Amino acid sequence: MSMIVNKNLKIFYSIAAFIFPFILYVVTLAPSVTFIDSGELAAVATKLGVAHPTGYPLFTVIGNVFTKLPVGDAVYRLNLMCAFLSSFAIMLFFNMLLSLTVKIADGLKESKLSETILLNVSLAASLVLAYSRTFWDTANAIEVYSLHTVLLIANLFLILKASGEIDRNSELTHDRFWLVFAFVLGLSFTNHLSTIFLSVGCLYLYFAVNGFGQLSFKRIMFMAIPFLLGISVYVYLVVRADNEILSWGNPHNFENFWRHFTGKQFSVWMFSSFENAEKQFTYFTKNFPMEYAVFPLMFAVPGLFLLFKEARRIFNFTLLLFLFCIIYAINYDIYDIDSYFLLAFIVAVIWVCMGLLWLVSKVKDNASTISFAFLLLPLMPLVMNFEKTDESKNYFVDDYTNNVFKSADKNAIIMSTQWDFWISSSIYQQFVRNIRPDIAVIDKELLRKSWYFEYLKKHYPDICEKSKVEIDAYLTELLKFEKNTARYTSPKSEADRQDLMKIQTTFLALLNSFIDKNYPERTFYTTLEIEQDKNEKFGKDYSRVPQGLLFRYTREKGFDNYKNPEFDYDITQRSDYHHNFIMNAYYSAYLNRANFLMNYSQFDDAEASINKALELKPGSPEAIQLQNKCKQLKSLSNNEVK
Repeated sequence: MSMIVNKNLKIFYSIAAFIFPFILYVVTLAPSVTFIDSGELAAVATKLGVAHPTGYPLFTVIGNVFTKLPVGDAVYRLNLMCAFLSSFAIMLFFNMLLSLTVKIADGLKESKLSETILLNVSLAASLVLAYSRTFWDTANAIEVYSLHTVLLIANLFLILKASGEIDRNSELTHDRFWLVFAFVLGLSFTNHLSTIFLSVGCLYLYFAVNGFGQLSFKRIMFMAIPFLLGISVYVYLVVRADNEILSWGNPHNFENFWRHFTGKQFSVWMFSSFENAEKQFTYFTKNFPMEYAVFPLMFAVPGLFLLFKEARRIFNFTLLLFLFCIIYAINYDIYDIDSYFLLAFIVAVIWVCMGLLWLVSKVKDNASTISFAFLLLPLMPLVMNFEKTDESKNYFVDDYTNNVFKSADKNAIIMSTQWDFWISSSIYQQFVRNIRPDIAVIDKELLRKSWYFEYLKKHYPDICEKSKVEIDAYLTELLKFEKNTARYTSPKSEADRQDLMKIQTTFLALLNSFIDKNYPERTFYTTLEIEQDKNEKFGKDYSRVPQGLLFRYTREKGFDNYKNPEFDYDITQRSDYHHNFIMNAYYSAYLNRANFLMNYSQFDDAEASINKALELKPGSPEAIQLQNKCKQLKSLSNNEVK
């Protein structure tokens, strides 16, 4: 007979599984926008727009509800939503683990495990997941992965219930759970397409339980109805396609909707090469143990052994989930790959839980005391990951965005490709916070997408009207490119090569028109990475003057008398790609300005600028060399005056 856990105890532990992570997540919560898509997602959720592919309609609608909370500003409320959702995911995970441990404990006839032991083991493992690096990261700032973890765990819980692998009930109850599972699976796809990682494991468990008979396929047909009902949330994209703030992909017709829904623009990063897959796999294997501070993961080995012995289907199910997630995810060529391994991280903690259960089942005396000691296990990832995941003082993107704005004149045009660092943030700053709405921000990479011109026409109609001829000419070629991209990426005929040359020529003409047709009424700026790009040089008739974090395009000669603004930023010791990029941007801005000042014998100001660069990179050979050069030139200049 199956053990029945005391209802009040279960509720108490469930609350603990929510509260402990939630408190910590709030303590480490980001106060504002962060890197990558944070600003865009915050603006879209606040204004009910359409986000980048695949649109994330469920996340957007739920996010909009959270923006009504009476605390902080909109982005803080959305960050708080992620803390809430991740904590809720842990509570769900605890209840799933408890059901699994009850099932396994019932099969361990030689061991008598009390409900307290099972509750402690399940809670300990749940908190190990809660404080693991990537899971904790999803809780600290707005991103779609907090909701993704809720839906992943809900799907795992539901299919285990539906299959009768846990909580064995009547056949009628199982039918109900299959339908609920299908609905939640549909919802999951409206939040993130990596839900596909569930496919192999879930298909195995479904057919292992139901067989390949007629009844099995008939049930799938019935399940298709709630699945389609869940995935129908994507209708939101069509309904909000005319959003005034952001309608990425402009999904107002079937072609645009399908392109957006399938994430076609990101398909070029999938299955790109064996070398990339090898690189991502190496990254995974190196970082996987560190997610949990290594030691807790050691319990996964006996956990797998226990599942193999006592619950072969669950062993096969979890192993397939783990392997397929890794095999599929490593073929995605992106920098921020960690979140794509979330399913594998979740499954690994299921094994950890089973390992704890195995260990306590082998103890004859003091088993209950040992199970309470297990509650100290999550302290290891908590302590190890706290500093790495603490975002409570993270104003890097906020400050960087505002410092870019400070660098620009009124009614300026800024062209950049720095989406992760300030362009995404600028959408929130300009259209939600109403900071520097006078500036026209143009993402050079998004100019390669036809939908982006609808966005530009909505927000910068005067600029688009002046460049109408160039926009129309370029769009003609761009639409041909979007319909048959392979002709351009791998040209085979002379016609292909001619069309490739034509789209490149019209693109450069468009870039030049943004400068020429707005000069001098609107100052045109770019960021450093555009100036470093040797392949698409434009604005050849203009000089580049470093101003703050930007380069101003001008036809005027001589010294410009510009004073760099006082930038607001914190110097960080974090060495990851995103923080390094921002620190290097400030460093380069100071040195570029110093070089310019030295050319016009403004040596005192140049020295001050070099000193600021050295504050960012003490002992930098490049800065010290420039400092010495500046002192020599200053000395020569003073001698000449004498």
